[in-house]
Amino acid sequence: MDTSEKYIKMCSLAKEIQRKWMFQSGDFVYNPVFEEVEVLLYPGNNSINYIWLPRQDQLQEICIEFFMKNLEISKFEANLRFLEWYSWRLRYAFEHGLKNGNGFIDSGEELLLNRAMIMIYGKKWDGENWVTALKSYEPKFGSRLSLDQSY
Repeated sequence: MDTSEKYIKMCSLAKEIQRKWMFQSGDFVYNPVFEEVEVLLYPGNNSINYIWLPRQDQLQEICIEFFMKNLEISKFEANLRFLEWYSWRLRYAFEHGLKNGNGFIDSGEELLLNRAMIMIYGKKWDGENWVTALKSYEPKFGSRLSLDQSY
């Protein structure tokens, strides 16, 4: 599990992903009060603005839900599509030196968070913040995959 400063910053600024957090026992969070990573076994103190650090499996579920919704397919088929897409992304990252535009990708969580933000919200990590990745993006006619901001 990536608990690096870089991943914590990426997660804290990925507001769209933070809004998807539904507590599960064992979630990794950054506690800004104590400035440390914790594993929550029960819902934490509501006065603390925890930063959720999604694991790979949680990011995978977000992507699979996106495929299900936008392609109108079953969870099984969405899982297969995700695996195909993700294996291609891993191969591409490996062949291109594990770079993400402005530096190296340090973990699978970082790679998957970056790809999910691009795919779902049209944003990429520039080393400091999430910025628009696809200027003047328009879905192709007849395509059900789009950058649906309400997702």
